[in-house]
Amino acid sequence: MPALITLILLALTLIAVIALHLFAPLRRSSWAAAAIGSLAAWGSVFFWQISLPALLPVGSWRPVSLFAVSPALKVDALAWVYALSLTSLAAAVIFTSSAQTETSVWAWAGSLTLTALGLLAFLSDNPLTLVMIWTALDLTDALNTLRSASDGAMSEKAVMSFSVRAAGTGFALWASVNNAMLGAPFLFENLRPQSAVYLLIAVGLRVGVLPLHLAAEPQMRRGFGSALRLTAAASSLALLSRLPQVGLTETSLLILQAGALLAALYGSWKWFSGQEDVLSLRPFWLIAVSALALLQAAGGNGAGAAAWGCVLVLTGGGVFLAFARQRWLQVLLSLLVLFSLGLPFSLTGTVWLADLPWFLALPALLAQAMLLAGVFFFLWRSSGPAWEELPQWARVSYPLGLSLLPLTALILGLWGWPGALRLGNWPVGLAALALTTGLLTLRWRFWPQSAPGQSAPRQSRLYQIQARLTAAVGWLYRFIRRASFFLVGLLEGEGGLLWILLTLVIFALVFKA
Repeated sequence: MPALITLILLALTLIAVIALHLFAPLRRSSWAAAAIGSLAAWGSVFFWQISLPALLPVGSWRPVSLFAVSPALKVDALAWVYALSLTSLAAAVIFTSSAQTETSVWAWAGSLTLTALGLLAFLSDNPLTLVMIWTALDLTDALNTLRSASDGAMSEKAVMSFSVRAAGTGFALWASVNNAMLGAPFLFENLRPQSAVYLLIAVGLRVGVLPLHLAAEPQMRRGFGSALRLTAAASSLALLSRLPQVGLTETSLLILQAGALLAALYGSWKWFSGQEDVLSLRPFWLIAVSALALLQAAGGNGAGAAAWGCVLVLTGGGVFLAFARQRWLQVLLSLLVLFSLGLPFSLTGTVWLADLPWFLALPALLAQAMLLAGVFFFLWRSSGPAWEELPQWARVSYPLGLSLLPLTALILGLWGWPGALRLGNWPVGLAALALTTGLLTLRWRFWPQSAPGQSAPRQSRLYQIQARLTAAVGWLYRFIRRASFFLVGLLEGEGGLLWILLTLVIFALVFKA
């Protein structure tokens, strides 16, 4: 199976990188192994097209009476498009790390591990398998954030962010229960519309759209931190294209779309008006693109949702990994913005085919234009080292890694999946191009500028409201933590047994009454 070859290549590369680091501690040899292995994994994904669709052999859980559904993997066009995007991101992360002095061997190993987990998430043939991969990614994210947290506030934010994503996983598990109650096994092809609603809510919770929340963002490294965030979000968005037509009432569907639209407008506005460093805007990128994908899925356009998922990985990878000033490379990366506009025969040629009311379609188009105008602005803003300051070998590997991202976007727009070679809704694509150009002109010529890394002088009112809500949730979390510590200390003390007996007596009196 070609998909197994990709997973084996990633595993062998991971072993080689760690072995070279332990027994031949020469940084360049470990980097070369990681770079060659990641590039080979990217190339091997093209061979998936030989046998599509295909099931990968996975053992069944026993007994069957207890486990009606076992973990299963399936290679299809949706898995292929996400796999090609994610492996190109992994190769870009490793190749561009040659120009960064703070990267380590463990960051390369972590990127390879995340890529393997992401591929397993895309290959998941049923929600049970996907939930298991989600849990592994959530634990990786939480442990890495807690390890990198500089203060207690960041640790609390990491715990709350993990709790919200875990709640999303809980909704996915409840979907399995609901599907079983309706007499169907928990498989994507057998999902009832009532169960699909819970999976839609699960995706919204996991990516931070419904309700709006930001993932914990310590000062993480440019490469590994971006790979972690983008992989976790893409693994959630991949579910959107597998859902059947969501059986919502017209009112409920309108509320869901309005909530996703507000999140998209908020995240896009932060990008359009942002004065911060590009990495500090990373959570808003995840929110905005995920909300646009959710809008497509709610409207029944699974191909459009997959296209936005690839935009999240490829365009996001381009803007977060690029940091050196070089004109021709900035022009090349700007193609990612062009491929994200919804123009014919591009990666996003299938977007905006969803049946959205005009009063939702127009703000969604504005959100897309603001987001991409902000991305283009940050790609061209001079904030990194000059090209001449890079090491000699990095002047080859750094542009090679970044070039993989627009190359992959071009390939996906022209070949290999149900969204390729589509004319799409070309008037809307042209309107998005015109609106993005106008907003970019406004941003570049008339918007107040600040130095890179300097925060804007004023925060938006929506951001202030969100900060108050976050503080309120943090207070509730600290109160529950203190209360739990108090109860544990009370029960573990010398009088703990007496308190337990007293509680039992009180319960007995209450139930007797």
